[in-house]
Amino acid sequence: MEKYAVRKLVLLIAALFILLACELPALPLLAASNPSPVPGALETIVAATAGAAQAQTMLALPSPTNTLTSTPLPTSTPTETPTVTQTFIFILPTLPTATEPFVTQSAGANCQVIAQTPVDNTQFDSREAFTTEWTIRNTGSEVWSSNNLDFFHSGGTDMHNRDVLDLPNNVGTDGEVTFKVEMVAPRNSGTYTSTWSLGKQNKPLCKVSVTIVVR
Repeated sequence: MEKYAVRKLVLLIAALFILLACELPALPLLAASNPSPVPGALETIVAATAGAAQAQTMLALPSPTNTLTSTPLPTSTPTETPTVTQTFIFILPTLPTATEPFVTQSAGANCQVIAQTPVDNTQFDSREAFTTEWTIRNTGSEVWSSNNLDFFHSGGTDMHNRDVLDLPNNVGTDGEVTFKVEMVAPRNSGTYTSTWSLGKQNKPLCKVSVTIVVR
């Protein structure tokens, strides 16, 4: 009786194990709790982790903006060298002023004054030296002969150094001759006139004159 009970218990336990073996899936084998480390694996994992972190940081940062702009350097403009221009300054002697210019005028029946320097009413200082010139044209029908005609002082103020000048050459019809008389203005201020004639002492052909003002 006692043997029979033990056998029955063993069969129940065996049936229980069989039932459990059919119902429960096979448990996966547990991995080794302490696997052997692979050489260099730790360094590889650290490097990969650092690279990934750096990549994520670069993706998170905004893209750099190139704010530098190239400014062109100023080009040197060639400067023109100024050319030297020669300036000539002509200093003319100061001519005495006159109230009116000379106008061609008749000096008689046979002659005409076509030029006179200085013109009438020119102003001079006291005792100032000057030269009076007359250019006379022969408007008559006779030749002026240098053998028998003179140019002489015939009236007015005595301002000259010589009283008589010779006719330098014969002057035909429409011919011209110029006489130059050196003069000195009187000492006192006022208006003075000097008269001269071309011809003979008793028969002048034409008369000319000059009037000056002493300041």
